Amino acid sequence: MAQYNLLPIFQRAYQLALETHRAVHQFPREHKYALGAKLKEIVAQLLDLIVEANSRTRKSEVLEETRVVLERFRIHLRLASDLKILGLKRFEAFNRSVEEISKQLAGWLEWSKKAEHAPADV
Repeated sequence: MAQYNLLPIFQRAYQLALETHRAVHQFPREHKYALGAKLKEIVAQLLDLIVEANSRTRKSEVLEETRVVLERFRIHLRLASDLKILGLKRFEAFNRSVEEISKQLAGWLEWSKKAEHAPADV
């Protein structure tokens, strides 16, 4: 098991969490404590799930849950954009980060499914 903090997906998700906190800090009061808090909660859950998946032998179930959480983040992010809380450039930067994490997650999930179905060495 690799140290979670050395995993590229964790490092990218951590950067996403930092950027989320910075962005929410600039949200109007009306949205800071509802939509902003929800975004921060979801990105924290994303980090937790990456750490949990890294520590498990059978990772697929946790990685599937991580995909759902990432999709929830994407939906709330879009809501923030549609409400004109996030500027277009910032929204695009967030989307690039989410897409990169999504690709890394898909690769990890594919690898883990193969590893779980591979015959055990005798």
